[in-house]
Amino acid sequence: MVKKIGIIGAMEEEIRLLLQSMDSIKKTTYYFFDFYEGVLSGNTVVLCQSGIGKVNASICVSLMKVLFDVDLLINTGTAGGVDPGLTVGDLVIGQSLVHHDVDVTAFDYEIGQMAGMPIVYYSDGLLLQKAREAADSLQMRAVVGQIASGDQFVSHAQSIDQIKAKFPHVRAVEMESAAIAQASYVLDVPFVIIRAISDNGDQEAALSFDEFLIQAGARSAKLVKALLLQINYEI
Repeated sequence: MVKKIGIIGAMEEEIRLLLQSMDSIKKTTYYFFDFYEGVLSGNTVVLCQSGIGKVNASICVSLMKVLFDVDLLINTGTAGGVDPGLTVGDLVIGQSLVHHDVDVTAFDYEIGQMAGMPIVYYSDGLLLQKAREAADSLQMRAVVGQIASGDQFVSHAQSIDQIKAKFPHVRAVEMESAAIAQASYVLDVPFVIIRAISDNGDQEAALSFDEFLIQAGARSAKLVKALLLQINYEI
C-alpha cells in the first residue's frame, strides 16, 4: 500500500502548481533543500525543488528516502524534444532513462553506463501505465519513450546528433531524470518520470525554454495531479 509519495522538480516553475494545490503543508528545510509535506489529490506527498543537474537530483532522492521514507517517486518538469514529431507542450513519459554524458568505455562498459550500474533504467511498469491512462483521461498528447540526461543544456543541432548517435531511440533530453532513476534504483524506490517539452534542443532552445517554461511546467504538473488520483484509487 502506498503511504507517502515523493515528488521532485528541478525548478520553482516546475513545482509551483503542485505546491499551490497542496493542503496541510509542513515545510522542512534540510541544508539546501526545502521539503513540503502535505496532501495532494488525496495522497500524502513530499514535494521538493531539487535544483538543476544530476548531483542535486540524486541527493534529493536520497534525502526523500532517508528522511521521509517515501514509497515511490515522481519526477516532474520540462525537457527538450529531440523527436521531430514532438512540439512544445507535448508530454514525454519516460519509460527508459539513460545518461548521455557518461563514458567509461575504456573499462569495457557500454556508452552511457556508469561503472557497476545498468546501462538503462526503467520507470515502474504500473506507474507508467497509470501515467498513460491519466494523460488519456485529460486528453493530453503524451508519448512513452526514452529520455536522456546530462549536465548540459542542449541547444545545438550538433549536440542532438551526437546524443542520437549514441541513443537512437531518445525522444527528449534534460538534466536530472537519469540521476533520479539511478538513485531510485540503488535505493529500491519505484519511480516514474514525466516531462513536458519546452523547446526543441536547437539553437533557439534557450529562447524557447524561457518563453514556454511556465506553460510546460504546468502541463507536467497537471498530469502528475491526475496520476496521483489514479494512485489514490487504484494502487
